[in-house]
Amino acid sequence: MTSNLIYPKFILGGAPKCGTSSLYFWLSAHPKIVGSPVKEPFFFADDINRFNKNCNYIENPLTDYAKFFENGSTDKLSFESTAHYIYYKNAIEGLQKLPQKPKVIFLLREPSKQLYSHFSMERYRTQVVDCDLAEYMTREKVLKKSRYAENLKIWFTQYGKESIKIVLFEEMMKNKKVVIKDICNFLEVDNSFYNNFDFEHRNKSVKIKSSALHQFGLKMQKLIPHGVQKLLLPIYLKFNAGEIPSLTEAEKKLLADFKTEKKSERAALEELLPDLDFSCWD
Repeated sequence: MTSNLIYPKFILGGAPKCGTSSLYFWLSAHPKIVGSPVKEPFFFADDINRFNKNCNYIENPLTDYAKFFENGSTDKLSFESTAHYIYYKNAIEGLQKLPQKPKVIFLLREPSKQLYSHFSMERYRTQVVDCDLAEYMTREKVLKKSRYAENLKIWFTQYGKESIKIVLFEEMMKNKKVVIKDICNFLEVDNSFYNNFDFEHRNKSVKIKSSALHQFGLKMQKLIPHGVQKLLLPIYLKFNAGEIPSLTEAEKKLLADFKTEKKSERAALEELLPDLDFSCWD
């Protein structure tokens, strides 16, 4: 393996719609941290999909992974943010084959809120589903995303709990500065950069008007510096986004019932992560 290649010092992931986009941009702003231009390479996915069909762990040598970090340097911490790595066995295996095993940060969100936020994104923004919430909630691939404890146990056993930090989305959004400074301590970088930082919320679920324009924007995103993206995003949203419909009473009941059903999941997480306070999920 070529010695001068840059690989990530840490990985950001977790369940979809748990704040990985916001945290990706907040961390990328740090002068000693560099986010990959392709935010979600999906390189270590367990399958070949539309995100990684040109470069993936299944078909490509591990050295090709370094292509995503050519904007990095040896004196900075490079990272990428593929949320779904929490579910992938290839990620556990492949990341440990790098010259230096990256640290991992996983974000979790109260399961009913995570499910609805992901539904809103897929129904109104990416428009990859056209069913209602009731039908969406019956899909196995949707339900398995909230089985956090099951996946974390595998990571802790096979990757090492000491290399993994768990962050709760609700706690992060409530105490942004405290949480990101704690993350900096985990990454061993100076946390004073965030003393007066503008914690802008990214990747909010909205209703997209033109799917074609949105897909074009996603393709162009990796070519645009983060600072410019921040300036362009409000303009883009003004012309191509609207508010998603409000929850109906029937949908509220569906989600409340789902939250009740997930009490055992929370109990498993509290046992697995005794140092975390899950009261923010109440």
